[in-house]
Amino acid sequence: MNEVSTINNYPVPANTTVKNKVVNFKADGYVKTKENEQVDKFIKEQEKARKNAKRGQYFNYTVLGLIGLASLGSLGIMAHQAGWFKKFKLDFVDLAGQKGLKDMAMPETQKKSAEGIKNYINNFEEIYKKGGGKGTAILMYGPPGTGKNTFAYAIAKDFPNSKFVDMDVSKMNSKWFGESEQNILGTMEATVKYARKHQNEKVFVFIDEIDSVMMQDSGNGAKLSQDILNAFKKGFNKLTKEKNIIVIGATNLHIDPKTAKIAGKTLDSAMLDRFGEKVLVDLPDKEQIKIAFTNFYKNPERGFIDESLMDINNSTLDKIAEFLSKKEHQTSFRKLEEGILKQAARKSKIGENITYQDIINTISDNKENLNITDAELEAFLKSVK
Repeated sequence: MNEVSTINNYPVPANTTVKNKVVNFKADGYVKTKENEQVDKFIKEQEKARKNAKRGQYFNYTVLGLIGLASLGSLGIMAHQAGWFKKFKLDFVDLAGQKGLKDMAMPETQKKSAEGIKNYINNFEEIYKKGGGKGTAILMYGPPGTGKNTFAYAIAKDFPNSKFVDMDVSKMNSKWFGESEQNILGTMEATVKYARKHQNEKVFVFIDEIDSVMMQDSGNGAKLSQDILNAFKKGFNKLTKEKNIIVIGATNLHIDPKTAKIAGKTLDSAMLDRFGEKVLVDLPDKEQIKIAFTNFYKNPERGFIDESLMDINNSTLDKIAEFLSKKEHQTSFRKLEEGILKQAARKSKIGENITYQDIINTISDNKENLNITDAELEAFLKSVK
């Protein structure tokens, strides 16, 4: 039998290691008795300590695993925000079905702006050598429905090798932190890459509702607003460094041409200054309405049309255009086409040609949308009898 020692005055085999190990008393010929209950208790405590140590190891491994997964998750979020997993595909607008500058009803000021833009694009090299900037940025402003999009399409269409990117920043906002900035900057950088690979093409970038990313925010969303603005500035600078990129921004807000400030809104002045040219696209005047009216009916696809509707010198058309061109009626090109001309076609009698009377009836039916008072309508109806 093995030599024994004592623990708390109770015998324990001498060769027994009681730390982190269960003592094998049976193998050593030791028989438990009532007198050595404390030794038995000691052995159980050692067994419990050993199990707890193992549990601790498992817990540590689990914590380390969770930390690892969390780190991978954070890395994934960072990669997502940086755009590592996202490819930005450019969707070009088909300009074939769009109007050209010659097809548009424009006032002289807008025509001069169009010519100036074309001159800059066509003679970039010479203008750059004289001190002009590399890229060009134009800001179009004016009431809704005045044809800012159409004007931008028309300018691009005047160049045989041109591509048109319609960048709607309002659709790029995301609930995920940092993703809005990624969408904006990623699209701009993809445009720059394309322009560098296709130096023989003019790349037009149209940014509608551009004021949504130029607005200064002092409220709860100030930090988010500033982050988006900074990303937009960074991408904008990259666009305007390319000689074959033309940036056209559009806003429905009114700009004071003397101060270049937008009334009622606080915009980032540094961003506003980046636009070298600011073009007012205003509500159409009498002559523009007449041109838009007759061009609508000269479309070769039209049928069942009274020929008088295509005569720009028709006296009834002259009176209609004069009435609609009054500022208080806020007749935009969109209102003219969607709210009057197209509706008149639906209200005309089936099997009969559409006439001026159908146009007049439609104007009467839409007096609320055109801000026409009863007295104005009565006077108008008398003038066109």
